[in-house]
Amino acid sequence: MTAHITGEPAIPDPEERAARNAALFAHNIETGFWDDQGRVAAWPDDIDEWEPEATRPSPRQRGEPPF
Repeated sequence: MTAHITGEPAIPDPEERAARNAALFAHNIETGFWDDQGRVAAWPDDIDEWEPEATRPSPRQRGEPPF
């Protein structure tokens, strides 16, 4: 886990996430996560297992615009 400049872990442990989620929902603050219906959702329980998605762009076909 990486640390922010303040020295805090980048991803809080599960107990801290639960406490933070409860505080966010109590004050109707967005968490940055949404459920399938578009409502604000809690931090996922497996967030500490997530890894960045590193995919290569698909090659363009001849004559295809670059955007």
